[in-house]
Amino acid sequence: MRQAFRGGKFMTDHSASFIYKEMQLGELRKLADSAGFPALLIGSDKETIEGVISEIAYWRTLAIYGDEAPVELCINTNFKLVNEIAEIQSSAFFSAEFFILPGSPGEFFVYDKDQLKKVLVKKQLHSTERMNDLLKEEINILQKKVIELEQVINTSYDEIFVTDGEGKVLLVSDACQRMTGVPKERFLGESVYELVKKGLINNSVTIDVLKEKKMVSANQSYPNGVQVVATGIPIFDHEGKIYRIITNSRDITELVQLKNELAEAKSILNERTAGEDTDRGKGPLFTHNDDMLNLIELAKKVAVTESTVLIQGESGVGKGILAKIIHDESLRKDKSFISVNCGAIPFSLIESELFGYESGAFTGAQTKGKAGLVEMADGGTLFLDEVGELPLEIQVKLLHLVQEKTFRRVGSNQLRKVNIRIISATNKDLKLMMEKGLFREDLYYRLHVVPLNILPLRKRVEDVPFLIQLFLERFNEKYDRNVIISDESLAALRSYSWPGNVRELENMIEQLVVTASTDIVFFGLSACSG
Repeated sequence: MRQAFRGGKFMTDHSASFIYKEMQLGELRKLADSAGFPALLIGSDKETIEGVISEIAYWRTLAIYGDEAPVELCINTNFKLVNEIAEIQSSAFFSAEFFILPGSPGEFFVYDKDQLKKVLVKKQLHSTERMNDLLKEEINILQKKVIELEQVINTSYDEIFVTDGEGKVLLVSDACQRMTGVPKERFLGESVYELVKKGLINNSVTIDVLKEKKMVSANQSYPNGVQVVATGIPIFDHEGKIYRIITNSRDITELVQLKNELAEAKSILNERTAGEDTDRGKGPLFTHNDDMLNLIELAKKVAVTESTVLIQGESGVGKGILAKIIHDESLRKDKSFISVNCGAIPFSLIESELFGYESGAFTGAQTKGKAGLVEMADGGTLFLDEVGELPLEIQVKLLHLVQEKTFRRVGSNQLRKVNIRIISATNKDLKLMMEKGLFREDLYYRLHVVPLNILPLRKRVEDVPFLIQLFLERFNEKYDRNVIISDESLAALRSYSWPGNVRELENMIEQLVVTASTDIVFFGLSACSG
């Protein structure tokens, strides 16, 4: 085998030297004495490696042929010239007896099979040691990351709960003991099915996730009374099988308590409100006036329909009370009753207050927009008190709402649908306003489907004593008093014209109860007028 090389001298790390074909065996004695074998045989072109001469081959050939024999007689041409040991490992290197590798520029190293095996073993050991060092370094990095992850998990206020695809608990955060009152070690390694059997969990989200193979959220409770909302999220492997379930549980015990307290408070408030509404509703009902009795009967009939109602009457006659009675007698009684005083809202705000607005609709608008009172009344009743105060541009939008039950928020082109009943009220003469162009005729007739006209108190004076007694009972209880009104004072109150109607009477009775220095009140007509 002849292999060429370029430039430099031949060297090995086993004292190999180089010789030429023209040399005789006797000329190599000095090489043998200096342990210069193995040697490389160079061709006459001074560039080609033609073989390798080992020390054993040299002495054997010398003994047979003598000093004058050519060196070619002991040459071994079974060698490979390779660039690196990796090439030897990947080739059928046992077919060659010698291997020549380049070193630094102009240097070569020669190995026989045994020497090469030692080099390979040494290299493999070095590679293994280096690999071990790298693995240790990677393990240290991973351990640090695991510690960091555990610290993050354990600092979470929520409980983190991790299981495998069979429901076996692999990891539980420190929040577990705070929530359950049980050390987290009681959970580790356990099956969630066993935890449910043992009563440590009453409703396992993990089990639900395993069944449904999707994210599940549900309320859970622990034996110590703590209630949580738990969300389980499945993690799938490349085959689509669940191999981890991560559950996050948030303590909602206080929220549940607050919810219960709020429900209780609402119940109490509803009872009180119902009582107040009943009392206030009795105002119109405590009547001996035939017109008022007919009005109340008509209101009850209208209540069970969806017709729009227009309540008319002077200020203080109880238009809002009658509107609430209609709502409470209707099929919408369990839904919202939204009362809007159209005269109390500035013109610049009334559109956005009624219909709401979108984000950025105007300067100062909330970034998320805001629902209006119309949306809040969806499903229930919208009571528009003082409807005659609405500007004409809003009347147009109200007409569309009454006709179509649709509207647009300020700054939006999207039509929104609502299911509402509209009751309106006014103390103004809307017909006169129509003639002056201050109120739309089409809107008037849409609102005027069922008109209800409440009499002023001066036209039903027979009801004054009943109302006085009603208000006395209410305010005596409220202020812990026992005030009564003399017969002379009752007569004076009956003869008063009551321009403020029932509201004026109610306010006066409250004033009397609060300011009375004795339990019996005496006053004349001057007190009513002053």
